Amino acid sequence: MYKKIAGLGFPLFFILPIAGFITALLDIRSKSSAFVYVGFAMLFGYAISFSDPSADSYRYAQSFSRFDNTLDSDAIIALYQNGELRDLYRLLLFYITSIFTTNPKIMYAFAGLVYGIFSYLSLRIFVNERGKYWDVFTFILALVFYTYISLSNINGFRFWTGALIFFYATYNYIIKKRTVGILGILVTPLFHYGFILIVPIMILYRFIHPLFYNKKGVMPVLFYIFIATFAASWFLSTNSINIGFLADSDSLGAAGSRMNSLNTQDMANLVENRRDNSLFLGVQKYFDYGIKIFVFISILFLHKLLKRMKGDKTEYTSFFAFVLFFYSFAFIATSFPSGARFMNIAHLFLLVFLVKNYAIYRARRMKNLIMLALPAFSFSIAFTNFMLPSLILTPTFWYGNFFWTILEGWGFRT
Repeated sequence: MYKKIAGLGFPLFFILPIAGFITALLDIRSKSSAFVYVGFAMLFGYAISFSDPSADSYRYAQSFSRFDNTLDSDAIIALYQNGELRDLYRLLLFYITSIFTTNPKIMYAFAGLVYGIFSYLSLRIFVNERGKYWDVFTFILALVFYTYISLSNINGFRFWTGALIFFYATYNYIIKKRTVGILGILVTPLFHYGFILIVPIMILYRFIHPLFYNKKGVMPVLFYIFIATFAASWFLSTNSINIGFLADSDSLGAAGSRMNSLNTQDMANLVENRRDNSLFLGVQKYFDYGIKIFVFISILFLHKLLKRMKGDKTEYTSFFAFVLFFYSFAFIATSFPSGARFMNIAHLFLLVFLVKNYAIYRARRMKNLIMLALPAFSFSIAFTNFMLPSLILTPTFWYGNFFWTILEGWGFRT
């Protein structure tokens, strides 16, 4: 029945796009649903209004309007070395789009295309790991998972596109042992300079991962490292770890300079002041505490669950070992400005592992654990999936058809 209803997603996409998108989610594996999902992501990017000065999309639209596409390769290299250019993806996106338009909506539609592809592929990972079983608890995990691959993240497409490419590539490279995944990991710094830190760590992990688990369970040392970094994350202040050495590398150019400028006491003070003076950040901080507690409880539960499993459980212990390893890195990364973003990627791996375990273990204790995810992630769910879209999208997007939305923004100028 779900497949038949999902089949209506394609025609509905042109009549009422949001209805077509929701309908297509009922059978995400179908080709028509894939088309609707990615097409809706493009339309989402196109429908951004660029009216909120605090939004990333507003700043990117302004940058696009000032972009000079007459630069040659030497000028581009000079910009990178001088610290004026950090991410090649944005440059390429701006350059290609500016050849035929000055409309930032079209630029954002292309950003939505790339983001939508990897958001869809990430969702396919979740769907494949959950198996054929579907109930309210699977839906809760799916809702939280979608929050971190939400199309709302197109607003800040640089990091979030890189994050989903990183998640998809790392899942294949580390979890599925597909060597081709290394290519996706290597390109992520081209989307956002922040991934420079994590790329060598992932490559190293691929070589040393057998040290952390066997067919019976996870090595105690990795579990204790997770505990230690979790505890440390409550006390580490912003920029308590110095990464200024990255600025000494000429190969990193603007990215290294940017990371060095962020890793200063002045920046740490600025971050702390923003947290103290912003109601939004203040509320978010306490919900982030709740998420960390949920993560800790989940890890303890899964650790005990794996111990009770019988037979060869290498598939589960290897996955769990990586979840512990990545969270350990993410807890330390929270001491850097914007480093908490890596926690969001860690959550994706945890949620996939949770649904993988729920597919074979549906006891009441597992269901109670999943229920805890709702209050813990409620702020993120509400803001990302509801509040943010309402702030950044044109009203026509919610009730207009596909062609109405396109025509409304066709002649847009900043």
